[in-house]
Amino acid sequence: MAVKCSTCDEEFESAAGLSQHLPLHHHTCGVCSEEFDDTESLRDHIHESH
Repeated sequence: MAVKCSTCDEEFESAAGLSQHLPLHHHTCGVCSEEFDDTESLRDHIHESH
């Protein structure tokens, strides 16, 4: 069953594919779904919170 990104509607074969897509293309944390303005902010969040 395909999993669709709610931001850009791109489809993936698994939830793991979507989890890899979100941080790279939408600056969204794959763990808690919090969104960030840039990659550096996302990286800091992951390092500090997860």
